[in-house]
Amino acid sequence: MRHRTLILLLAAMLIAGAGCAGGPYPSPGAAGSPTGTGGAVPAALPGPTRTLPPPPAVSLQAPAGSDYKIAPKDQLKIQVHSQNDLTRTVRVNESGAISLPLLGEVAVAGLSPAEVEAKLAAGLRDRYLVNPRVTVSVTEYLGRQVVVLGAVQKPGAYPLKTNGTTVLSALSGARGVRDNADRVAYVLRAQPRPGEPQPVTVDLDALLRAGDPRHNVVVEPGDSVYVPEANTFYVAGEVEKRGTYTLRRDTTLAKAITEAGGVTKRAATGEAKIIRTLPTGEKREITGLDVQAALAGDRSHDVPVQAQDVVVVPASGAKVAAYGFLDVLKSVLKLSLIAL
Repeated sequence: MRHRTLILLLAAMLIAGAGCAGGPYPSPGAAGSPTGTGGAVPAALPGPTRTLPPPPAVSLQAPAGSDYKIAPKDQLKIQVHSQNDLTRTVRVNESGAISLPLLGEVAVAGLSPAEVEAKLAAGLRDRYLVNPRVTVSVTEYLGRQVVVLGAVQKPGAYPLKTNGTTVLSALSGARGVRDNADRVAYVLRAQPRPGEPQPVTVDLDALLRAGDPRHNVVVEPGDSVYVPEANTFYVAGEVEKRGTYTLRRDTTLAKAITEAGGVTKRAATGEAKIIRTLPTGEKREITGLDVQAALAGDRSHDVPVQAQDVVVVPASGAKVAAYGFLDVLKSVLKLSLIAL
């Protein structure tokens, strides 16, 4: 009888210990426990409270930027250490709030992940847990986006993972600009800033080649970055294929002539020129350009070509005369052979 009493006593102690293992609140589905945001939370929860052990050393997904402000449509992963029932992935609703067990609806829009961690921990600490440890990470950035369009490798909408996302970061997200991209990009503000031109013009040459930070404009939610396709230029004169060509960002005199099939045998090698149309509509000539020097990589002659430029390779008078004489001589010889 004594042994039976001892066994019953031990069984009762084990059952009581199992009831405490789930934490200081009833598990979901238990009588009187909240099952959602509308469930009633009892004023006093049964069972003794306990201090939670320190969280295990695990690698967690960190937010992309410590200054990121959560927005509606973002998806968050909420992890309460040692409390698996409270760990879940939630979507921020249009009102900027999330719904969690025990806490109900919590406003999070406009807060950083660290601020949400502190807010959730404070809510749990006040009523349910002694030392809650909460981690919040953004798993989908859908609330704050910028649209990148035009001559880029992958046009589309891209998340702003920090408050300091720049044009360069946005273009990197779109896999960079294409070869036929113009030398400028435009930022169209969703909310124009006072005194700022609309759209904002970004010099891509200064930004991508020289890394000039003055042109690395910060973009904001709802902004659009548009990179137009480059305009055309023209090649005329003593080249194999005269005509109109698409201007690429790195087009120079040498590349323009190469794209036109190279110069003819009558070309004047040291007299090429570029006829440029200025913003005022005025024409200006850039002369004294040596084609051979440009083809050899001499930057003083291999100048960049701009939209609507006309590259002209004139004929050499001496070469025209010489080849004209040869043509006449060939004609005479041909006639002589026919006569024989």
